[in-house]
Amino acid sequence: MKVFIDTAPLIYLIEGSTEFADRVEVQLSQWINADMILTSSTLTLLELLVIPHKQKNNRLVQKYRALMQDLLSVPMVELNQTIAVSAAEIRGTYGFKTPDSIQLATALHSGSDIFYTNDLRLSKFKEITILTVAG
Repeated sequence: MKVFIDTAPLIYLIEGSTEFADRVEVQLSQWINADMILTSSTLTLLELLVIPHKQKNNRLVQKYRALMQDLLSVPMVELNQTIAVSAAEIRGTYGFKTPDSIQLATALHSGSDIFYTNDLRLSKFKEITILTVAG
């Protein structure tokens, strides 16, 4: 099985409250121990790095880059024309914001079975199993 990891769980893991950080760490450990494939997108990396760059926090930039390199089982999925068209369809159908639509389209394109997020609004998307940090 393949799990697509959205941005929020990774922020929780590195910067979040103890409760959410612990939940994410436990969940990721379970998937790693079950030899599940963990993936994400270059959009996730972009979203992770915005605030650290804004704050000129190079240590946090490096921490996120290392996390993405060490955690993911396969290279990050890059946005392409197929994903863009699918994201437009998702946005038009569900009314999600563009970044969320891109992430969902990328997860589908990558063959992911689970989309791990903490955005409860995305649970109405039925084309993939949506799992939230909060449960």
